[in-house]
Amino acid sequence: MLGKSKYFPEQVVDHSLVARLQRSDTIRCIKSCQPNDVACVLDPMHSVSHTFISMPTFREFANPEEIVFLRTSVPAYGDYHLSSYDVKFDILEGNVENAFDIIKRVENGMYVGVVRQVKALIGPLTTVLKLSMRNLTTQGDSGQNIINVHVFVSEFWF
Repeated sequence: MLGKSKYFPEQVVDHSLVARLQRSDTIRCIKSCQPNDVACVLDPMHSVSHTFISMPTFREFANPEEIVFLRTSVPAYGDYHLSSYDVKFDILEGNVENAFDIIKRVENGMYVGVVRQVKALIGPLTTVLKLSMRNLTTQGDSGQNIINVHVFVSEFWF
């Protein structure tokens, strides 16, 4: 599942770990460039994360259900807020039946991306939501984090 790269060096990844993950565990790999690896240094990707969630089938679906919170360290009301710094959240892949969306809000003075289930999904169903959290400046992207949310929807409502 996790291959060798600058984010997942073979000697660091314990492939048997995947079988031991709990309901909402997270694996986070942070970029670590080798000396003199210019391509790595210039790559705006900072980290790749995998998180795993299990959900019941919602038979009666009335309101969006908040399922994932992407917390940032970007102050919403600090010096960066003067149109020179922002965070953009996107769903890149895996949004089956457009059942999910992502909104940005402020919690405790920091930007947070909130992934919501906005449509009912009938299980059993699995998908991987590939989420992007991009740091933006007036000069463009200054960094990006990818969050892969492995979603398992049970066929049962309980």
